[in-house]
Amino acid sequence: MAKILADRDIKELIGLVLVDADEGCIHPNGIKLRLGAQVYFHSTKEKRELRRGSFLKVNPGETVLISSIEKIDFTADTVHTVYPSKMLMGFITPTTTMMREGISQVATKIDAGFRGTLNWGLRNGSCKELLLEYGEPIFKLTIFLLDKDESPDVPYGERKEDDYQDTEGIKRSERRLPVDIPKNKIVYSSFEKLDPKKQLREAGYPFDHIGTELTTLHGKFEVVSKDVALLKDEFEKRTNALSDKIEQETGTLAGKFEEFRANFLERVSQVFNKRFWSIIGTLIGAGSLMYAVFSFLHSKNVGGILLAIIAGGGGIAVLLITFFLTRRIK
Repeated sequence: MAKILADRDIKELIGLVLVDADEGCIHPNGIKLRLGAQVYFHSTKEKRELRRGSFLKVNPGETVLISSIEKIDFTADTVHTVYPSKMLMGFITPTTTMMREGISQVATKIDAGFRGTLNWGLRNGSCKELLLEYGEPIFKLTIFLLDKDESPDVPYGERKEDDYQDTEGIKRSERRLPVDIPKNKIVYSSFEKLDPKKQLREAGYPFDHIGTELTTLHGKFEVVSKDVALLKDEFEKRTNALSDKIEQETGTLAGKFEEFRANFLERVSQVFNKRFWSIIGTLIGAGSLMYAVFSFLHSKNVGGILLAIIAGGGGIAVLLITFFLTRRIK
């Protein structure tokens, strides 16, 4: 039956099965594995390298792929030098310290026969930045000693599909999908039809926080929209009232102006006609009178010079009479 190795057993594996491991990380039934140098950021597809004394910053909601300092060698040849005819496998679990800080990590295992650096995915599910120091313990390895009948016939690394054997640093997923997948071959839920705010809330931090903030902002926006609508209606009402008043006043002024214009033209016409006919009458009367006087004097054989004087005086008298008449007429 498989046996879980104790601290004393694990100590014997350091340097051979657990390469670059630290005895100070050994626990009663396991050993802590530490953050290594290679880091891959899924969100930006950037690869970074840590060194002693440096820190890894993981933003809220960000997922990174990290590597271990320790190299694991569970191949048969190496294990048999310590445990003849036996194999080793292991379970990797997050440390409770990381979980207490809101860090999402996934438990996994190491198959018998694996050799290489370990890679893990780490997601910051908290609401604050996560800082991890190079060499900081973040996972715990529990090792099982397998009897001969529990050991696999084909250890990890001897099959074609064992893509992660002899991993150094970061090795990204080897999973591959067809470039063009027919839509009728995809089975999916109606998640896309959900309310976007609900999608954000179910997406985890920071999207759930964003969803909450958007819902709050939406409520405030609705209040503001109603206030703006009321202001708009009031503005339109007052504008229409002012426009009607202006039209009314304009119509009244136009009517008064038209009445004034008609009265003015009529008055001008009356004054003009009165003056015109007064002047015409005066000229005709004066002309007739002068003609009668001239004819009378001519019949009495009055001289030409005297007639001219009389005609000139009569003309001046007519002009004076016309001047005084036009001034008096209003």
